[in-house]
Amino acid sequence: MNNDYSEEEWQLQEFITETIGLVGSVAKLAEIAGVSARTVYAWKKGERHPNRQNLRRLRSYLDTVAEQTESSTELYFPHYSGAERRGTHELSGRHDTVEVQLDSNGSTFLAPPSGPEGHQDEFIFVDKAEARPSAGGGSLATSDSSDGRYAFRLDWILHKTQDANSLKIMEVMGRSMESTLHNGDLCLVNQSDKNLVEDRVYVVRLDDEIYVKRFSRIPGKYLFRGDNRELAYQDIEIDPRDESRSWEVIGRVIWAGKDL
Repeated sequence: MNNDYSEEEWQLQEFITETIGLVGSVAKLAEIAGVSARTVYAWKKGERHPNRQNLRRLRSYLDTVAEQTESSTELYFPHYSGAERRGTHELSGRHDTVEVQLDSNGSTFLAPPSGPEGHQDEFIFVDKAEARPSAGGGSLATSDSSDGRYAFRLDWILHKTQDANSLKIMEVMGRSMESTLHNGDLCLVNQSDKNLVEDRVYVVRLDDEIYVKRFSRIPGKYLFRGDNRELAYQDIEIDPRDESRSWEVIGRVIWAGKDL
């Protein structure tokens, strides 16, 4: 078993695969659940997960089929019992706890709602890196390992980037980015966006340490600075022509409880 998935996620993938067989095709399941065939393929591969509304539609359809054939839903769904509890909103596992907040409509999102009604039923999971970029003097926590997963609305993510696989959640350390970012804040980093643009916030690696800083240019150098000017001594100057210095842009911070 791939350790990137919890037992519940594997059960949900198996449930989707068996349901496709029961209804006859991916297209038919997509029609029943009210999503696109592409979304069903993503469910089958574990890239996304159906939510409660999707699962309720499937249950209603199969309950009707069961009644018409005088069979039980359990016969049609050997893995259905409890499957609705394993929808996107409540997926949890040894390594895969989804942390969310409640919006005004009672739906669970980590990212704020931004799309039109009817497009809020698809989610994507983003891994949280164990690495913690420092808004201060530097962090030695540079592991690429995952430390949990967070659920975001797919339409909101696609509004930010078309490359969802490049996203990573990171936890901020230090005070140099106050009042934009605070110690312990979670930020969403787009690792495919490494093009340095004035006044945007980036996660950068310098030697064996990683930082989160705001970018600006000064004559002949790049300046990665904090927003807390009381800690201006923690700013970082890099000469892009100096090949002896090991550094790289990890990605741009695009969200931290608010758009950046």
